This record gives sequence, structure tokens and C-alpha cells, in this order.
Amino acid sequence: MTDRTGILCFSATNTTKIICNAVASGMGSVNPLILDMTLPDKRGEIIADVKTLLDRIDYLIVGAPVYSGKLPPDVIECLKAFNGSGKKAAAIVVYGNRDYGVSLYNMVEILSQNDFNVVAAAAFVAQHSYSDIVPVAMGRPDKSDIEKAQKFGAQILSASGPLSLKDIPLQIDQHSKSEKYSSLKPSYNEKLCIKCGRCGKTCPAGILSSDTGRYLNRSVRKNCIGCMACVKNCKPGARFLKVNPAVKMVMNKILRQASAERKEPFIII
Repeated sequence: MTDRTGILCFSATNTTKIICNAVASGMGSVNPLILDMTLPDKRGEIIADVKTLLDRIDYLIVGAPVYSGKLPPDVIECLKAFNGSGKKAAAIVVYGNRDYGVSLYNMVEILSQNDFNVVAAAAFVAQHSYSDIVPVAMGRPDKSDIEKAQKFGAQILSASGPLSLKDIPLQIDQHSKSEKYSSLKPSYNEKLCIKCGRCGKTCPAGILSSDTGRYLNRSVRKNCIGCMACVKNCKPGARFLKVNPAVKMVMNKILRQASAERKEPFIII
């Protein structure tokens, strides 16, 4: 195929981007146009230049993680700014081996309403954001996941679509039904902080100071989506995930099954 493939992704800890790149590779794309909507400034740039960017592609691979069974609010806002003008798209969500809730359905719905021809959809698994508390899907996406993503990419080329929303299963529970995002907040040890600024620069919500490592103000703490990008990028361990015994007990109950079984990618073409 001609290399006019684009990747629009939100990838706080890089796992969604890995899956999307593997899908593009399976489509034969060696140099896809990467539209990374993870960080606030980049989202603004993408939204401001949507039409020019879309003129450069024929296929759009859209990827986002799942939090509380839903798409991140910033992903929803960004997707709604796109008008596909009939271009083909593949919808991909990446979840932590528990369930993907309403996220895949909502992504296909938004893309379809915005005049994309959604020809394929998939839910892939990555290591759970809270694996420091309960180990879930450790090391994923792994080699098998990457191979399946590449195979999915090859299948996309022969898909004509469009998919119907009736083709997209819903996994509704108390988390996906709620409009709220119930996230665990990372802890912070200022004594360990070396003021490198990585936490602020990699926070998708844009709520951390690159100078101090603290929240910009007390009120923005509620905007944390629990992606743990700051924890992953903190080399000295000043930002970390720690909960009290009661919360750990609840998390063990919620993630018990997810920690005990391996789910495989779910693909619709």
C-alpha cells in the first residue's frame, strides 16, 4: 500500500503506541504519520490543524487506553474535533486485562458520527496501571500481542466496512456505567525528588509542576486519571503507587480474576 497511514493515539505509558505501530506495520506502513494526543500541548496543535493532517492520510489508526471502562475525557474531546470525510479508520482500545467497558463502542460511535468509515475495531491487552499493587498482565503487550496486532493490520487492508455499532460488544459494570473516573492517585516523596521535571512533562492531564514535582494546585488533583505515567518516568522513585490495606483488599477483589487469567486481543473486521 502507499504509505499514507496515520496513527492518532493517546499513550501515557507507551503501550498503546506500541500496539498501534504494530498494526501499522502489519498494514505495510514503514513511516506512518504519528499524531500523539497524549500531552495537552500536542492535543491543541492536532486539533488546530486537523484538516491539513487528515489530507495526508488515507487510513487512520486510532488508539487509546481504557480507564474505568471508558475512554479518557481528553481522547473524547480530541476525537470529536476530527471529520473523516469518508476516510477509513481502525478503532483500537488497550485495557488492563479486566474489561474494556464501553470504550470501544464509544470510539467507534464517535468516529462513525464524524464521517469516518470504521472498517475494523479491536481491544488489546497491556499491563494494568495498578500492577504495583496487584500484578496484572505483566510485560504486556508481549511478542504474541505484537504478532496479533500485525496480523490485525494485514486484515484491515481487505476490510471494506463500515462496522455497525451492533457489532461492538459492551462490557457494562458499575465503573463503565458511571460518568466518574475512579482513579488511584500516585504518592509523592519530596525528599527523593531531584526536580528533573519528567513527571510534569509526561503528565497527560498537565497537572504536575515540572519545577517542583507537586500538583500545580490542590484543586487539580481530582483531574488525575491514574495512568501512572509520572510513576513510570520517575527514576529516583519520588512518585510511586501506594495504598492502605483496606484499598489494597478492594483492589485485590476487583482485579482477582484479571490477575489469574490471560485474555487475548478481541478483533472485529
